[in-house]
Amino acid sequence: MPRSLPIIDIGRTEGLPERLDSACRHEGFFYVIGHGIDPQVRAQAFDASRRFFDLSDEVKASWHIERSGIHRGWDPVAWQSLEPGRPGDLKESFYLGVDRPADDPLVLAGTPNHGPNQWPDEALVPGFQAAIQRYEAATHELARRLLSCMAQGLGLPSRHFDAFMRDPMPVLRLLHYPPQPPSDASLPGQIGCGAHTDWGSITLLAQDEAGGLQVQDEQGQWFDAPPIADAYVVNLGDMMARWTNDRYRSTPHRVLNPSGRDRLSIACFFDMDYHAKVEVLPGCSSQERPPRYAPTTAGRHIIEMYERTRASAAT
Repeated sequence: MPRSLPIIDIGRTEGLPERLDSACRHEGFFYVIGHGIDPQVRAQAFDASRRFFDLSDEVKASWHIERSGIHRGWDPVAWQSLEPGRPGDLKESFYLGVDRPADDPLVLAGTPNHGPNQWPDEALVPGFQAAIQRYEAATHELARRLLSCMAQGLGLPSRHFDAFMRDPMPVLRLLHYPPQPPSDASLPGQIGCGAHTDWGSITLLAQDEAGGLQVQDEQGQWFDAPPIADAYVVNLGDMMARWTNDRYRSTPHRVLNPSGRDRLSIACFFDMDYHAKVEVLPGCSSQERPPRYAPTTAGRHIIEMYERTRASAAT
């Protein structure tokens, strides 16, 4: 029987913390339905994303990520390789974060990756910023709801994580995967997105109808996570595994796009406050299972993951 991910209706609150806890322990990936996000808000975000990626590369280069200084903006096809040893991923993306002005205290303090977004010109992509910011607000609210339920599943108060997200640093990534060319027209081993785990706490992924997302099971086998209408794919990142002393899984995943059509997705990486202290949560360690990770901060953890990626890419 083909492997599949759990589908969790969060509109049905009875036993919800326990259902989430089971999915986080065993798969680290699950679908969420009953979330209440307006389908129009999601559709408008996808439309804005599609219109941006339809621009020529020469125009999109006006907002190249290297012009930002804080990892915001457009990165072209094959600019990133998430799996060491593979050619650049067959995708392009646009990174957005909390849009902080120059006089924001975190910006004034020189906090890494905090500052203003690069927004496409309104004349070229009308309504882009408004559509994306509505979508951001909706997904951030959903992420907070899920973290509240996950806290309860861990035997903690429902508001336990509130202290770690007073001023969080979520990142929204708009993604476009061109049709994957025949093997004789691409570099050996080149796919849409190489195998990787996410770095932060939780990720909320909206994908279009093209499919292509694959998840790796505990035996190292890949299985499909196909689109489900109006559902979000939720997965845990390395920081949540670290926080829970590996009680919760940060699971490898990848993207292939042999559909013959363009694929769009939007990933919301909900990361905590930059200075939030991350150490093994109460109830996640014992004498038989001592803490596996030293205390750190959410920001330092993300920086360590960037450094590890660069080190892998250099070998």
